[in-house]
Amino acid sequence: MPTSLRTRSIKGFLWSVGESFGVAVLSLASFLVMARALEPQDFGVVALAGVFIFFFNLITGHGFADAIVQRLRLDPDHLDTAFWSALGLAFVLLALCQAAAGAAAAVFGEPALAEVLRWLSWVLPVGAIGSVPLALFRREMHFRMVAACSVTGRVTGAVVGIVMALGGFGLWSLVGQQLAGVLASSVAIAWSTEWRPRLRFSVPHLRDLWVFGFHVSAAQVVTGAGEQVLNLLIGALFGSTALGYFNVAWRMVQLVKSLISSAVYHVGLSAFARLQEDSAAVTRAFLGSTRISCLAGFPLGAGMALVSGPLVAVLFGAKWSASVPLLTVLALEIIPAFYGMFLSALYRAMDKAAWVLGMALLYFGAGVAGVLALAPFGMLAIAGFWVARAVVLMPVHVGLVSRLLATPARDVAWPAAAPLVGTAVMAAGVAALRLLLAGEGLGPIAELALLVPTGALLYGTAVWIVSPELIEAAMKTARVMVTPARDSR
Repeated sequence: MPTSLRTRSIKGFLWSVGESFGVAVLSLASFLVMARALEPQDFGVVALAGVFIFFFNLITGHGFADAIVQRLRLDPDHLDTAFWSALGLAFVLLALCQAAAGAAAAVFGEPALAEVLRWLSWVLPVGAIGSVPLALFRREMHFRMVAACSVTGRVTGAVVGIVMALGGFGLWSLVGQQLAGVLASSVAIAWSTEWRPRLRFSVPHLRDLWVFGFHVSAAQVVTGAGEQVLNLLIGALFGSTALGYFNVAWRMVQLVKSLISSAVYHVGLSAFARLQEDSAAVTRAFLGSTRISCLAGFPLGAGMALVSGPLVAVLFGAKWSASVPLLTVLALEIIPAFYGMFLSALYRAMDKAAWVLGMALLYFGAGVAGVLALAPFGMLAIAGFWVARAVVLMPVHVGLVSRLLATPARDVAWPAAAPLVGTAVMAAGVAALRLLLAGEGLGPIAELALLVPTGALLYGTAVWIVSPELIEAAMKTARVMVTPARDSR
């Protein structure tokens, strides 16, 4: 990777991680306040409505935008066509939500779901307004602007949600939080960009974008379907209260993953797309990035599983103790997720968006079959299968990347080696320490204060012994991040 592009990518990653971190902190802070003010059923009802909005957002928010980022050659008609297509599709999906809200409420036996879905669906057209300007910022790697607009929306949403929750609005505070956040973000984007859509629409340009965008949107929908089938089945089989407990554990895992995944995907897609005609440079960039991703992500997943009990107690209180075993299992999904963090960006940048769709279909088929088979055994069995599926199917990705980059499979898998050793040492040490502390009567805060630093020290020492060059590479990346750069706009 050229030095200038590497620096811009790292700087862009820093801004994107800053965005993700800011979003995660705001989401967690508002979630903590609202979890104490609201009931599990409130979260369950809004989570059910959120399933529908989640799917429809995937259709309107990714396909055309990613096509704009990936294309080497782009003209104004591409942008106008993408904007009006995304906005028109969003209004179609809005109308569908309005019409089907009553039926959805009847199916799930939640009368409040109808009105919640009707109001929440307005995020679709409001969010679609900013999709093309955001894509342009990402194409030019202006991730500081993306971060500013995103955090503006999240701050606004968090304030509105907390004020409404403390004011006694119940589940409507969750709806208000999402509506206010999307509206504020779209206004910030419109204010920041010089680009304005013209009243132009080109069918040939739509066709050109659609070839790539269809695979992106379809893959996003299929992946989302595989994830949200958990919420749907648990809500239908175990009720909204059980879904509320599950949703707490699920959201904690998603917060950790989203802290990095969004930044990795958007920066990776932009950087890999610029290198797509230089296979050797893409290979070096992908393997180097994956090593750093594994180094950061593996201890997070294992660590969260090991300290799930005191973590839930400190963050949410005793009434959420039923979420602890679910978090213990679901947190382990972070490990394969961080190994595969750059995969979608790589496939799409190399014009293999169809591969992402194919893998999404494979994950979805295996996921639905497993969830349906294990549903009678309870939520914990479903969570365990979900993690096992991610681990078992990862070798398929290794084979695909090996073929795409003409690189031996062992080299593709190697970035995970040292972090796995470090994670195993950390897990053994933390588990042993927990056994020693079991009879001491420590509170959850004191327990975390002992376990977290111990785990970090064990992990860092083990990785340094096994692979000192990996620690050196991580430090070099960190130095680039903190060094000011003129093009870090």
